[in-house]
Amino acid sequence: MNKTIEYIKQIQSIAETGLHYSKNPFELNRNIDISNICIELLEKLTDINKEEIKLHLEERNGYKTPKVDIRAVVFNDEGKLLFVKEKIDGKWSLPGGWADIGFTPSEMAIKETREEAGLIVEPTQLLAVMDKKCHDHPSDLYYIYKIFLECELIGECEMDGLETSDKGFFSEDEIPELSGPRNTPEQISMLFDFNKGIKTPPYFD
Repeated sequence: MNKTIEYIKQIQSIAETGLHYSKNPFELNRNIDISNICIELLEKLTDINKEEIKLHLEERNGYKTPKVDIRAVVFNDEGKLLFVKEKIDGKWSLPGGWADIGFTPSEMAIKETREEAGLIVEPTQLLAVMDKKCHDHPSDLYYIYKIFLECELIGECEMDGLETSDKGFFSEDEIPELSGPRNTPEQISMLFDFNKGIKTPPYFD
């Protein structure tokens, strides 16, 4: 099922790109029809309302590209990894979220960790760039690249609590229930391997 959804999203993105570049009215109408069929198929396969799918998928602003999700990887001196508890599902993830316009990846890691965990960090190296479709995440309407940045813990600050309700450092054998759309057990295991020197970053795909 996940593969079918990925194919439909890919076809829809091709149709949307065609809408931007096509000048022939017949080609424009054909791409509109293809895009609409894709959206109807996604509605049937995901039980998500058609209007919500359109809101997520239709950009109408040029060549369609993946969205970028930035995750901060923060280990403490005891080798434990920082997680935050997501309000949306009550589960845990690395601090992070969508990249904002005007912010570098490093600036996003700093911003998200400050807001979600109340901690000040300094990004030190790129650990991984992952295509979400290549990992065991639930299906998503977006096509997503995930960037993992190792960060050094500098200090503490006030946590805004808008999206997260708690934070904690966990060892590899005490990982809390993960928020699947955000991080997978395999990704977390890889990050611990990086920290222990078993694997050498960066990982890609």
